[in-house]
Amino acid sequence: MKKDDEILKRRLDTLWNYSLFDALTNRRSRRFGQGYELKYDTFDFTSDKEPIPLTDQETAVLAWAGHGISGLALGEAQLITHVHNSWNGRVHPAPCNEQHSYLLWVNDKGAFLYDPPDATKVVEIQDPTERVKIMQFYEEGTRQFLDHRPEFPDAGWLSSNKWLNNRPGSTLFFPVVDVAAEYINFMLYAAACEGYQVFDDRTGKPAGIGKWIDNGTLNGPNMTLSMWEIFVLNVSTAQCQFKAQNMALTAEAMGVGVLSYSGFTPMVILGGTPLAKGLEFNFVTGKDGMPNPVGKKGLVETFCPPYYKNMDDAVDALVEGKYGDNGVLTPGYKGPVPVKDKQRVLGGTKPPTKDVIQITKDFCNYVYDTYGRFPAFVDTIQAPIATLVHHVDEDFYAEYYPAEVLHERFHNHMKIWHE
Repeated sequence: MKKDDEILKRRLDTLWNYSLFDALTNRRSRRFGQGYELKYDTFDFTSDKEPIPLTDQETAVLAWAGHGISGLALGEAQLITHVHNSWNGRVHPAPCNEQHSYLLWVNDKGAFLYDPPDATKVVEIQDPTERVKIMQFYEEGTRQFLDHRPEFPDAGWLSSNKWLNNRPGSTLFFPVVDVAAEYINFMLYAAACEGYQVFDDRTGKPAGIGKWIDNGTLNGPNMTLSMWEIFVLNVSTAQCQFKAQNMALTAEAMGVGVLSYSGFTPMVILGGTPLAKGLEFNFVTGKDGMPNPVGKKGLVETFCPPYYKNMDDAVDALVEGKYGDNGVLTPGYKGPVPVKDKQRVLGGTKPPTKDVIQITKDFCNYVYDTYGRFPAFVDTIQAPIATLVHHVDEDFYAEYYPAEVLHERFHNHMKIWHE
């Protein structure tokens, strides 16, 4: 093992040896970092320390804890209902194992996206010697897309959070998710298995699927379009919260300050207003006149125009990924799977019928044609939470709090992770 790997392994061993229940017990938001300042009657303190940014190793560990590949997903009965999307198992759950969520972060060097290599075996890190693969995942999977710390104006932040907004030395993680992918995926499932009759609550008429309701193909419960979209929104964005919690517990074990919060305006952060370029995402304007974030070309491309010519193509692309050449749900899939007998398990999967695919296309086309965007009422790209990580100023906590607020991980952090 190389010397750098030996050092990294010793550092990672300290995390693996820290109890999950210790992390749960001690987890706190520790907002005051090196170089910070608070000027209030209650807290009046100016840090005299130069902020020390996270190292690549620290960033790699946090990125893996938030969005890393842990091994192969199991699938089980999900295979027979069209919902299973991928064999990649992540450190957090995802609806239908849908893989179109992302982890971005900004620091003093710029803005980055973490997209680690696919899983290769059931458990990717099987023994202590393999822990250093976290650095390999980081080096292979990190893509820089801005060469400067983006501007996030105070107008995009709640007043209570402005004082720590995007400070030098800090790293700010943004989990984001493409809602359009799961939207299509869930309609394929619903058309095949649930028969939902979705009505546009603004008109009271079927959402492009009246023909399939009239002929009895869709004979399940009635549902409004807004209810449908809220459901898809909730299941899709939940994985962002899981990422944030994983990173917070990892920061606790590492001994660095962390704050997970939603006190910002995603449209400002993503760059959809004249206030600042932010993360410079692409936006489209729907018939409601509002900008809708749809992704960033070559980096985060959602399952809707402009990255697909139309919604038919977007639906076809998602189906192709499952059942086309090398589709993940076909016995001919060339990648690794967790089951013992690929032919036995995947040989029994059946693609959705032509009617199910057409129902999904009719529904999705109705939404896009009627509202000039997809989805109709919620943004395509969701950025519901951020996780701020920094090195705490121990003097601030010694001034205002009892000693147990900072445990030994904080006091020994620099010795373990920087010397």
